[in-house]
Amino acid sequence: MTWQVLIIDDEKIIRNGLKLFINKSSLPFICENTAEDAQEAFLIAEKIKPDVFFVDINMTGMNGLDLIQLLKKQFPQAIMVVISGYDDFEYARQAIQLQVFDYLLKPVPKSDFYLLLQKIDTCLKKQQQQTTTSQKKQTAHLSPIIADVTTYLENHYQDASLSGVKVATIFHINHTYLSKRMKQELGLSFIDYLTQLRIEKAIELLDDTMLNIKINDLSKKVGYQNPYYFSRLFKQRIGVSPLYYKQEKEL
Repeated sequence: MTWQVLIIDDEKIIRNGLKLFINKSSLPFICENTAEDAQEAFLIAEKIKPDVFFVDINMTGMNGLDLIQLLKKQFPQAIMVVISGYDDFEYARQAIQLQVFDYLLKPVPKSDFYLLLQKIDTCLKKQQQQTTTSQKKQTAHLSPIIADVTTYLENHYQDASLSGVKVATIFHINHTYLSKRMKQELGLSFIDYLTQLRIEKAIELLDDTMLNIKINDLSKKVGYQNPYYFSRLFKQRIGVSPLYYKQEKEL
């Protein structure tokens, strides 16, 4: 397992220095991307889904602590580390309230940084183990094949090309048999289960008013290329359109 890291700092020398050290360490971290401000950070984070964020406090545009608050909403399992050139009690207090993993003062000795990476690695492995245990408990009542399929769908629901035939092929079973087994064990056919899962994910995003996501983007985010088809499915399931649902949340 390799952990994805995103460094957000408006000082290029800091970004490049941390990136180089992370990639040269013997620990399972990889840092291919850095960002100099919040806007760039969100664009990159959406693509790579980082496990770890290193965030500078004082940047142009959005304050690093405000950025962390937003990132924690979108990536609740990710580890946040503050890097700052200011030994300021108020900054440290706010960082603690945000439950960041650590607060580093620049410049950071390499030995200290390496110890921090070790701690982060241990923490992420423990999180992964707990998640796996939780997933096993949730699917304990299911047959092994249906448990594996539901886990696969949870991890790939954003794929617009998903179909019963495609998933059945991946698991080397007949697609009619797959849908029948899902109906027996889950009470839903393959397409109904996938639709329900996608609508639930869409509601999670709409409920987070901080994201202010557009319906077209939301549609693609949950696996539908056609926003009109997505809106129709959403209204059939929820009773109102996603746009109306979003507007009601914003009131």
